[in-house]
Amino acid sequence: MALNDIKRRGSANHATITKLLDAIGVTFGEFEAGVRQPEKEAPPAEARAPYLAFRGQDRPRDIPIVGTALCADIEVEDDGLLHSVEGMEMHLNDVIDYARRPLVLDGRRDIYALYFRGVSMAPRYEPGELAYVDPRRPPTTGEYVVAQLRAADGDEGERIFTVMAKRLVRQTAQYFEFEQFNPAGTFRVERARVAHLHRIIPWDELVTF
Repeated sequence: MALNDIKRRGSANHATITKLLDAIGVTFGEFEAGVRQPEKEAPPAEARAPYLAFRGQDRPRDIPIVGTALCADIEVEDDGLLHSVEGMEMHLNDVIDYARRPLVLDGRRDIYALYFRGVSMAPRYEPGELAYVDPRRPPTTGEYVVAQLRAADGDEGERIFTVMAKRLVRQTAQYFEFEQFNPAGTFRVERARVAHLHRIIPWDELVTF
């Protein structure tokens, strides 16, 4: 290589060699050692998603973030077995803040957002992470959802729901099957017990290029 020849003959100073190395993307340390360091992996899409969703613009903060809080574990009976599932309490009338509106959600006034509570869906969704929720588009198998459970007495007047934020594994005419990660497992909930099933919008649908 020409650079090695220059180095051996001493016919160029440090500044000249550095400029040549910059042009080909090699550091001086790599040149001296004769070894190219492995390239660093690009940051995951999730790390770039907030910027791509807003394109660095000062977007309006008008998507309501509804209040959520951890509640006692929900007991779900499935095939005679009793499962203890992490749930949240969601107050639809309690808007605690407003989230920035991604460009792709312009004109959508039905979207709401919530903060994850607990660790049942980590590492996919960590405690305190914000999620945008679409109550209009029906979720499909494999997507993440917010399942609003019916009150035991059927009273929804206070607009307070016990909810589960889980991954939808399967749905039939009789039940929904969900997955959580901590503790790992799947479980079924009868359709009659689910008042609403809303789709969590993945970040890759919120980004713009």
